[in-house]
Amino acid sequence: MSDAVQVVSEFPRRMEELLHMLEDRDRSIRGRASATLAQFVSVHPARLTRSAARLREALLDESAYVRWHVAYTVGTLCALFPKRLKALLPDLIDRLEDQNSIVRILATKALARVAYRNPGVIEELFRNSDKEAPGIVAKALRASGPKAKSRKI
Repeated sequence: MSDAVQVVSEFPRRMEELLHMLEDRDRSIRGRASATLAQFVSVHPARLTRSAARLREALLDESAYVRWHVAYTVGTLCALFPKRLKALLPDLIDRLEDQNSIVRILATKALARVAYRNPGVIEELFRNSDKEAPGIVAKALRASGPKAKSRKI
């Protein structure tokens, strides 16, 4: 675990400082902050749920590096808490058209993870959008659909 993640873990009030760094003018500071958040979400995801909406702006950052880490962070949060963070899912769908391929891949994988855990949320999301679910998301939906559940019982 990095030193920054350890400090935020031990002193929860430091999370606000880390989130504020995502708004810094300096791209390298935003990059380090987003990378730290991506590490932190793997250790303490529930502690980020209250701040998840603040990550929306960072998903639009000019730096692809920042968008990678924030897409991973938001994706992980949405996969773990799909109903609670349902409002962030359209932001991940928007990242399916990001100019950076890594951001697109991370958004797709995140949506697929949500589809495996809670297919109804993703089905509704794509039904209400003008976008088609990418192959991996469609595959997750098929695997998690009612017929798949009845076979598992």
